[in-house]
Amino acid sequence: MVNRVAACLGMLALAGCDYLTSSFDTNDSSGDQFPIFVDNASGAVVIGMQEAGDLDQRQAVLDVMSPMTVIDRGPVVPASMETTDVTILGAPVAGDDLTLPRAKVDDLQVTTLHPCDETVRDCTVGTETAPRPFNAVLGLNAFTGDALRLALGSDQIFILPDVAGSDLRRARSCDSVMSSPFSGGGTLVIGGTEIGFPGLRIAIDSCMLPRPINRFPNGVPATQAQRGVDALFVLSTGVGTSLLSRSAYQHLRELDSSLPAFDALPEATVFLPSGPVVGNVTTLASIALVSNSGSNPRAPCRQMWASHLLALQDCLPGDDCPCQLGETFCGVPAVIELAPLAGIPLLIVPDTNPTLQSLRAEIRPDRPEVDGILGADAIEALELDIDFAHNRLLGRCTDRAVCGARVALPNKEARSYLNGCLDGMPGPIVYEP
Repeated sequence: MVNRVAACLGMLALAGCDYLTSSFDTNDSSGDQFPIFVDNASGAVVIGMQEAGDLDQRQAVLDVMSPMTVIDRGPVVPASMETTDVTILGAPVAGDDLTLPRAKVDDLQVTTLHPCDETVRDCTVGTETAPRPFNAVLGLNAFTGDALRLALGSDQIFILPDVAGSDLRRARSCDSVMSSPFSGGGTLVIGGTEIGFPGLRIAIDSCMLPRPINRFPNGVPATQAQRGVDALFVLSTGVGTSLLSRSAYQHLRELDSSLPAFDALPEATVFLPSGPVVGNVTTLASIALVSNSGSNPRAPCRQMWASHLLALQDCLPGDDCPCQLGETFCGVPAVIELAPLAGIPLLIVPDTNPTLQSLRAEIRPDRPEVDGILGADAIEALELDIDFAHNRLLGRCTDRAVCGARVALPNKEARSYLNGCLDGMPGPIVYEP
């Protein structure tokens, strides 16, 4: 039973009360308006945590891929669940110990569980060269009554009551609004009891190696297959390095033949909260994160292309128009484009990886098959709000040399807002006419 739980700890499950509804009765924030400094030297986001009545301060992995909070009391303590108050501790300044009380979460559902292999006494996250021991996991169920802001480029998070303003108003403030990002849900066996949990996975449509090109220099029109590789990622802050399935990497190689063959990539190990994952390491040059769009459903790379083309003009004869036949304009959701100078670290793993398989089983059939896990290193140039009250993510760039936040384009009138927000700095992905 412990092994069954540990196998899906990369996708930890919420149990007990329905926090998605009951926690919105009041809007008192668990924290304050000031930044909380965290430790992400290992790649994973680590924060301090203390149970009510416990003098010991725990080192907790803050993992937005985990829908439940876990306390590790050792490998021989049976799994169980309880409700308790939890204090969240940060560092006084960046780089210091995580000892400063900064927020309190009342009546939090907590699971006692040893998250990694029961033969290992101390669980770790990070990499072989930068391992980080931990003895708790702070999951998303701790924040469903709040808005969690991730500013990992400056080693900070914020716990806010919510983020005010409608989607339209947030877009007018130059936020890329990513609607309805939460997926999944199901049941999990803990302590001999089958527990139901709501969908708290942050699933993000993505375009790998995005290139918004209309025509090549010789005048030959570009095809959609030449503009990037579609993928679905689940966001995690419990790991720095992103995970990608081997089949998805093969699609990248079909787009860019200069990428090394899988067998030529060096082997490496990355530690998730649930234990080590062995794969082959490389980097991804760029990625575009695309909001869901029920009114204008297209593949992520097609949405990326539509954002670039239609931000400048209606479709012209000869263009690969992303709209329906006969239309020259159509609405486009928000897009966030990232291209860190050193690339995005990737661990290429078998398609049979247990964590990816579990996420696929949980999220289907509402979303496409999960291709990977987007780690914390990928979003360091991005300030990202996880706004539960309004069922959305809000993204804005902190380094516009490597990040471009393109707001939604619902109509032609919104072109001025999109281009005004870019203000001559579109980010690293540039339209090629």
